[in-house]
Amino acid sequence: MISEIKPEDLIEFAPDKDVWVYCGDDHGVEQPESFQFCPLGVQLYTEKPVEEFLLLELTLTLPSDNGAKEEQVQCTGVVAQCCAATNGSNLYRVWVKFIDLNESLADRIRALATSRKFTCPFCENF
Repeated sequence: MISEIKPEDLIEFAPDKDVWVYCGDDHGVEQPESFQFCPLGVQLYTEKPVEEFLLLELTLTLPSDNGAKEEQVQCTGVVAQCCAATNGSNLYRVWVKFIDLNESLADRIRALATSRKFTCPFCENF
């Protein structure tokens, strides 16, 4: 089994641009500048490969609408692709497609992605 991802997986957005990804009991991986996040999904980096087509239950720790505190929200995604990163690290680049975002959560993700410049090239054109 190449995937150690569990329902406790967490993507945490710090108040600044720092983003951390925790897979199960993993200590977390700080995401490089090439991290992408938008209402379509997330391109993240992990220390271990992740099985393609795996369904993931993700917890996103997002800034609240008023910025006063963080809020954890749940969503489901499917691993679309996983390959060794080409940025000189020993990480794996993983693309996850969101499959169940409601409109309100998609709007919050769009706002966060736009303000922190995480948006994927596709969304940048729209």
